[in-house]
Amino acid sequence: MFIRTTFLLLSLLVSSSLFAQKIQYKIPEGYEDAISSEDYKELVDLSVKKISEKFTVISVKDGFVALEDGSGYRGFNLHNVILKSVDIDRKDWPLLIQDHFNSLFSVEEEKGLVNMDDFESIQKYLSIRIYLKELVAENGGPEKFIIREDLDGTYTVLMLDLPSTFSPISADISQTWGKTKDELFRMAQDNVNKQALEKMSKTFKNDSVEVEIHFLSNDDYAASCALDLEKNAPEMLGEWGAVLAIPNKGIVNLCTVSPEKPLDFVLFIQLTHNVVKDFYMKHPQPVSTDFFWYYKGEFTKILVVEEAGNISVINPMGLTELMTK
Repeated sequence: MFIRTTFLLLSLLVSSSLFAQKIQYKIPEGYEDAISSEDYKELVDLSVKKISEKFTVISVKDGFVALEDGSGYRGFNLHNVILKSVDIDRKDWPLLIQDHFNSLFSVEEEKGLVNMDDFESIQKYLSIRIYLKELVAENGGPEKFIIREDLDGTYTVLMLDLPSTFSPISADISQTWGKTKDELFRMAQDNVNKQALEKMSKTFKNDSVEVEIHFLSNDDYAASCALDLEKNAPEMLGEWGAVLAIPNKGIVNLCTVSPEKPLDFVLFIQLTHNVVKDFYMKHPQPVSTDFFWYYKGEFTKILVVEEAGNISVINPMGLTELMTK
């Protein structure tokens, strides 16, 4: 009788715990083609089990695991896990989950080894990452971090590039350093510019028209390097700058814009439009599916209209003014 009562009580406690966690298994918008409902449920359950080893999970909704207040984290996004799971066998998912969240858990531990009050020792770790606005919102909001806006739909975030992880810098702690936001971003960009950047150029043909497309790649820093093309790829800039796409953190596609070939960028956009979307969707850290005109350090979003399989490109006003001078 005692054993039966104890088992019943334990079952009720477990059921109550699971019930308290408001878990929704609806696949996040945009990932419906990447994973089945059954597979997504398994990833959610594995992730919640792992996260619960260190934190109290209160809910899962739209691919975001929310945690109890006071944990030091607002929660964890499952989008990267979904994308990583696509390329490995299902039997390896438990190991994927273990490695993924152990890496995230190590962030605070590693930050604890750095004296955040000593700016001289911190300066060499300053770095930059570009994140989707919705991702920043899910992790505490832009007011929590040191940010600026370079590309529409994204925030450029000041980061610590620690030996095994990247970590955003709190807006609160930066106030003790006596540096302006512009100074911090300049130092961080200088650090980013020291990274090795692989460059490649290739000529593509469309009927009788040719266009040269440039590529910048670095698994962690390509997108950040693109924020300072004057330093990192000046040979790819024309008199009128360049048009580029930054689909994810690791690659940049670029087309030089010059009076000699003023409309090459239109063909560039038409040729790479679908590729950019693919690079964006299949990467764990996407940046943008948009194309931008880069001129003298400023990014202007280009209006691209896709209709019935045809892609139309609307010139930015500033570029049109240069062309008509």
